[in-house]
Formats: sequence, structure tokens, C-alpha cells
Amino acid sequence: MRYLSSFRTSLKISRYLFRVLGFMLWALGALLTSFYLTSLFNALKSDIRQEYNANYDIAFSHIRHIANILRDIQFMAEKHLSQDNDKNQTIVPHNNDILSYIPLDENSDCELLRRTTHNNLYSLEQLIALWKDNIAAIRSINQTFFIGVKSKCMVNFFPHNNITEPDALKKMIYENTRRLINMREQNNERALFWIQPSPKADSGNLYVFTPIYINGHMTGIIGIEKFIRLESFLQKRERPVTVMMLNESSHPELQFSIKTNNKPLVINPNSNSQPMYFGYDENFTSLVLMRNLSPSSLRIVYSLPLKHIYDELKASAINGIILNIISAIAIIFFIWLFERKMFSPAEENAIRLEEHEQFNHKIVASAPVGISILRISDGVSILSNELAHNYTRMLTYEDQKRIVDIICDKTSSYIDVVTSNNNHLQISFVHSRYRNEEVAICVLIDVSARVKMEKSLQEMASAAEQANQAKSMFLATVSHELRTPLYGIIGNLELMQSHTLPPEPTRLLATMNNSSSLLLKIISDILDFSKIESKQLKIEPKDFSCKEILSHVISNYLPLIAKKGLSLYCYIQPDIPDIMRNDPVRLQQIISNLLNNAIKFTASGYVVIEVSSRHGYLYVSIKDTGLGIEDKLQFQLFEPFFQVSANKENSSQGTGLGLAICEKLINLMDGDIEFVSQKYVGSIFSIRLPLYGTQYHTKQLSNQRAQKRILLNIHNDFLEKYLQNFLTQNHFQVALYDESQLDGTEILISDRANNPNISICYFIEISEKHIGSPKQIRENYWLYNTYELNELDSMLDSMLDSMLDSMLDSMLDKLLVEHADLPAIFVSTTSAPNKTIQTDIFLNTVKVLVVDDHPINQNLLVNQLNSIGFSASMANDGVEAIEYLQNNSPDIILTDVNMPNMDGYELAQYLRGKGYTKPIIGITANALAEEKQRCVNMGMNDCLSKPVSLAILKETLIKYSDI
Repeated sequence: MRYLSSFRTSLKISRYLFRVLGFMLWALGALLTSFYLTSLFNALKSDIRQEYNANYDIAFSHIRHIANILRDIQFMAEKHLSQDNDKNQTIVPHNNDILSYIPLDENSDCELLRRTTHNNLYSLEQLIALWKDNIAAIRSINQTFFIGVKSKCMVNFFPHNNITEPDALKKMIYENTRRLINMREQNNERALFWIQPSPKADSGNLYVFTPIYINGHMTGIIGIEKFIRLESFLQKRERPVTVMMLNESSHPELQFSIKTNNKPLVINPNSNSQPMYFGYDENFTSLVLMRNLSPSSLRIVYSLPLKHIYDELKASAINGIILNIISAIAIIFFIWLFERKMFSPAEENAIRLEEHEQFNHKIVASAPVGISILRISDGVSILSNELAHNYTRMLTYEDQKRIVDIICDKTSSYIDVVTSNNNHLQISFVHSRYRNEEVAICVLIDVSARVKMEKSLQEMASAAEQANQAKSMFLATVSHELRTPLYGIIGNLELMQSHTLPPEPTRLLATMNNSSSLLLKIISDILDFSKIESKQLKIEPKDFSCKEILSHVISNYLPLIAKKGLSLYCYIQPDIPDIMRNDPVRLQQIISNLLNNAIKFTASGYVVIEVSSRHGYLYVSIKDTGLGIEDKLQFQLFEPFFQVSANKENSSQGTGLGLAICEKLINLMDGDIEFVSQKYVGSIFSIRLPLYGTQYHTKQLSNQRAQKRILLNIHNDFLEKYLQNFLTQNHFQVALYDESQLDGTEILISDRANNPNISICYFIEISEKHIGSPKQIRENYWLYNTYELNELDSMLDSMLDSMLDSMLDSMLDKLLVEHADLPAIFVSTTSAPNKTIQTDIFLNTVKVLVVDDHPINQNLLVNQLNSIGFSASMANDGVEAIEYLQNNSPDIILTDVNMPNMDGYELAQYLRGKGYTKPIIGITANALAEEKQRCVNMGMNDCLSKPVSLAILKETLIKYSDI
């Protein structure tokens, strides 16, 4: 417990340290970002300084160039003025206007200057003019001045280039001349530079004056004027740089800005004493470079707003801030995730371990079972609760030793022990380690109550099994007792119907036969449902033809359809397999039930059967135009004994088990069933079965199918599409009817009566009222039913062959051959036709021994056999049958399975034991699934269920006879 508490404290400290580490990582990233931005700022600042210096070099070279020009002019002036006026000089008249003498004030003596230096000045002027014309470097000089020191008179060598106002120029020159003279007196003489701004702030005139010495005396002052623009002092214009020209008093003379909205520059006064200053202005709004323009006293200032610098660094700064925000989020998320995945689970586990430790102690103390920890090495109990101690005291020493040996040997995981007081203990154990030792954790449980309960459950299961066997016996008994007298009724009625009788007895016999068949169906439905509920009904898969099943079912219901005046359509798609594997008997039962319901609940209209295959399943849907089913009743439709009473006539027919049996049979056949119904519209019931073991037979096709056209004039859209697809799939040349394209050799198929004016070879009318085989009602005019549409290709082959042979009689013979297997059904509104079984003379040679204890069934079987043509003998039980066999040798033994003295099972077993090899066929009223298998196991060849019809009896006996 102490360890767990210290561990929790360590986890908390680790969590806080981890948070501090995350903050330090973020701070380090922020610091690196700051360093990076600072380095970018310094690099940009250095780049700006280099740009400033490049611009300064331009201005400095410009000022230096002007100073050099002035120095050259000064040299020429001193040279010319130092020469004697009388030597080698051409005397120029004083009254010429080549030189302009301008007095600077009222005390100026221009005559003195003209008299003493006129020729020299003229010569100098000519030299300067020649120099200006030939040397491009001084062409930018606007004016050149000479001022006599004593005369205070000025000579302008280029008066026509005067830009400045004369009075302002005279005043400015006079003031600067006096200033230059004063500087001479103070021994501080130098060239004097000043600027006269123009109306535009970015340009002006630069004046440079310097003294002229002759023989050591300042005799005059020479000066020049040049126009300058600050814009020319900028090398690049990518940044909004501001240029200012300052005088020697640091007052701005000229100013130029690339952007006009730059704020005024405030110069740091401490920078005036420095020859070069690079830094910020007083307001820290601009980055400034200020340098002297030697040899002048002027200073030039370059400035760039810090806002522009910040704008250049904005993207990097934003990226840095975003990067820091992202890193902060990432670090916070990582810390949160790490705490959630590591620290929080660890803390929870520590808390859980502490709680589990406490909880386990309480569980062990309060457990309703005995818990004991045994040391493997010696079997000593290290820890146990009170119940384990009490259970251990109930065991004998031998049991305790045996348990310890089993646990130590690890031969089993649990042990059942009976204590001295007859209590049942179950000891289960697992091996583990505890206090660095191999131990076994043993759980001792008193299972006495469970043992008693298991014994009770076994008794209940045995009772349930006996009840189930009793139920099966009851079903077998009920089936036997009901089917035995019913067999006597149905069999004798069938025998009576085989004879020719007057109409009234025939009608009564038909009514009795229908009632008996209905009673048999009800009994069969109840028995089938009971077998399904008791899981005794088994599916018997075998290969069969689905088309034959449908044909058989439809033929059984044709009289009922004709009686009610309904139309029956059957659409079997061409891709249906010829053979499939499933239970054909149950499939016929399902389709018969659904078709019977459709006919029963349809007063008028039609019933449609559609068969198709999709995705490996067989789909059979039966659609009717009956009254439909109400929505509230649809949920109960598949419940046992539920009936939808459409009218009083139908309410008494059936047991309400048909659909329930269909659903269960479909499920046993791995299929399903569904329905859609609407009140007063009709219903559609659809079943789906998997296509197991499908086989497709290759059908020999006639060569004439593609030679003649088959025209369709069908008003039923669905029927038209079906016939077009069906005939196309069977390689017929199919086209829709067009009267304008007839040539008289076509076969026309229509669902309406033929127009006599149409010239065609053959006309087939698809009539929903026609029942039976194809019927010719006049020359080249045939009626065809709507429930055998899948056999239409055979009839067309016959017609095509007949057209080829030009023999109508041959076609009729072939049609009779093709449809010989179809039943010829005559529709009557009074009663159904009699079914007769003709006696076969060649069966008289087959001798059948009938063994039955029931006199009615015995006589019925003999009469049935005689009516078929077999020779029959009788025996009352198995003993009499054995005595009969001692003196006679029948070909087939037909025996009941339930008889006194010796039943059919004992008879078959006895005869097979004696080496009897002739066929033995059992007859039973028990319809359970295992009854037939039991008969086969006892040595019988087959087993028939009562009641047995003449057709089934004849088919079975012929199967096992030698004829």
C-alpha cells in the first residue's frame, strides 16, 4: 500500500515535470524564432545600409566632381590673372559687352575691376568657354562667377544661362563673399558650398566659391553654379527612401521622397558632430544614414521608414508566429495525449491496484466459496478463508493427501470429492506465484444442490423424451386409425368410378370422392404440421424437372379453373434448368397449396404463374386478382390454423395450416417465401429455392426456325415481351405485326380473333378460355392455351415442317404425337369426367399375396388388384402367410405392417432370414417419416401409405414384377 502511494506521487511529479518540459520546448522554439527574426532584421538592415552607401557614393562623387571642376577653374583663373596685362595680350576695348560687370552693392567699383583685369578676365572667359565646349564634364555648369575683392564687383562669364533672379543672386553672392573674406581673416578659409533651393523641394542650385590668390594676396573669388536633383542621388527605387541635403547648420535645404506620404524626419542632434551616422531618428520611425559630403560642409541624409522594413519582415514574422502557435498546439496536444495514454492510465491503474488490493482482501474474506492458497513444495496452506477451513475439516486425511498430490502433480484442474456427511465438494485450482513461491489457488465449492438439480433435470429430460415418444405413438396411432377406414372409403369409391354408371350415381360418387379427398387432405395437413413441429419431417432431395412439377400441378387444377371461369397464365422463362435437385414432392405440395389458395379466393379475373431464375435461385410467383388481404391480417397469415374468410363458402374449407406448412417446408428446403397483397386488388405469393445440381439438356433445334418470320400481334404487353424473348431465345425469327409488310408466308400469333382479310400462312390465337391441347377450329387457324406457353416452340416446329412439306395431314399427325402426353380435358359445368384404369391382360401372370387382418382393407386390396389385372390371394396375418407360402409361390407379397399373431415386420424379417428373395411391399396407415425406413430395415423392398390409389398401386407392383 505504501508503495502504491509513493508511485502515485511520483506519477504526479512526473506529469508536472513533463508539462514544464513541454513549456521549455515551446520557449526554446519561440526564442529560436526571435533569433531568426532578429537575424533577418539585421540582414535587411545591412542590406539597406549597403544601399545607403551606394547612394552616398553617387552623391559624394557628384560633389567631388564639382569641387574638381572648381579647382581647375581656380587654377586657370590664378594663372591668367597673375600674367601682366601688357604682355602678349590682345587689347580688348572696354566698351564691349562680352563681359558683364555686376556691382554687388552701392559701394562696388566695377570700373576699377574692368580697368585692371579686363583683358585677363576676357582671356579667362574665352578659355572657360573653349573648355566647356570641348569637355563634357563641365557642360552641366550653369554659371561661372568672378568677384573682385577690392572692387566688390562680379563678372558673370555666362550671363545667358542665368536661372536665379538677379537681385537674389547678387544678394546671395554678396553675403557669401563677405563670409569668405571673413573666413580668410580668421585663417579658416576654404571653399564655400551652399544651395539655393528651387520651387521644387527636391532640386536646387549648388554654388561653390573659392578665393584666388595672386602673389599671396587674395585678389578675387571664383565661383560656379550647378543645378542638382536629389533623385539622381538614388541608385535603386525599390524601397521608399527619403533623401535630404543639409547645410552646415544641419538645416534641410533639399528633400526628395519616393513616396509622398512619408512623415517628416527628425534628426538626432547627437549625430551632427559625427562625420557619419547610421541609426534611427529621434522618434524611432526611420532608419537613417547621415554623412558629410567632403570637401563641402553639406551633409546628405538617407532615411527609410521602419514600417516598410516591418512590412518586408511581416511574412516571416507571421510565419514565425504561426509556427510558434502550431508548435504550442502540437506540444500541448502531445502533452495531453501522453498524459492520457501514459500518465492517466498509470494513475488509474495505481488507484485501481490499490482498490483491487483492498477489494481482493474483502472478497476473500466474504466469498461464499472456500478459497485457499497451497504451497506446491509441501502442500501447506498459506492463506485460507473461514469456509475453506470448514470444508477442509470435513475431508478425511486420505482425501486431503490425495487432493494435495493431484494439485502438486498438476494432473487435473478440478476434483470432485464426497465428504463424510455426504456433501459434494468441487475443488478447482490454478497455479500461480505468491510471495516468490509456487502456489496453487484452490476454490472449494459445495455443489450438493447442483448435483441434486442435475439429477432432477435428467429425470425431467427422460420424462420429456417419453412424452415425445408418446406423442409420436399417438400420431402414428391416429394416422393408422383414421387412414385405415378412410382407405376403405376412398379405395372402394375409386373402384366404383372405374365402372360405367348412370349420371346421377356418377355425380354422387364424385361428391363423395371430393369429400373424402378433402378429409384426407385435412388429415395430411394436420399430420404434416405435427411432424414438422416434432422435427420428424425430413426433406428427401432427388433430381426432378421443375417444368414437369408445374405441368402436373396445373393439370390437377384445370377443372376448377374452368368451373370458376378464370384465366390461367404460366410464364416459364427459357433459362430455367431442365433438372434441379431438391424434394419434388414437397415442392409440388407448396405450389399446389399456393395455386389452390389463389383459385379459391379469386372470383373473377386471372391467375398468373411466373417461373424464373436469378443469381442461383429459382423464383416461383403466383399472382391473382382476388379480394386481397387486409393489412392488419397480413402479420398473422403464416400462423397455424389462421384463416382469411373471404366469404361464407370459403370459410368452411381448409384447416388454416396450408401457408404455415408451406413456410416451414420452404425453410427446410433452404428457401423462403414472401407475399404482397392489397385489399380489392389481389395478392402475389413468391417462393425462392436454391438451384442445387442443375442440369441443362441440349435440345435439337429445327433448321426451319430462322427461315420463316413469326409475327406477334399481342395486346397484352407482358405476354408480348415474354413471347418475343422466348421465341428469340429459341432462335426463331420474330417481328412485331405490321400489315403493310405481309407477304403471306408468315405465322401470326395473336391474343385476339383473326381478321379474315389478313393473308397469312398460319394463325395461332392465344386464348385464355381455351383449355387443353392445341385445337384447329378451321383451316390454318389454331387455338392455343395460356398455361403451356413454354411448349409453343414445338407447335411452331410442326407448322414450319408442314410448310416445308406442304402437307397439312402430316402436320396434324405430328401435333398429335407432340402433345400425346397432355391430358385431353373436357370442361363440364356439371361434373368432372370419370377416370378409369383399364385392365391389362398381361398382368394376370403376376401373383400377389395380400396379407391383412382388416377384412375391408383385405377385400379392397384384392378388388383393386383384380381391377388392375393382377392375380390376388389373401392371408389374415403373418402365420397364415407362412403356411400359404409352404404350398404356393406368389411373385409379390403385399402385407400390412400392423397385425395380430405376426405383424408385417416380423413376417419380412422371418422370410428374409429363411432366404426369401422375392419382393415384399408393406402397406401402413402410419405416415411418419421413419416408418418407411423401418420397413426397409426389416427387409421390405418398399412401403406404401394408406390410402393407396390404383395408379400408385399399379406403378409400384409393375416396378417390382418381372414383366
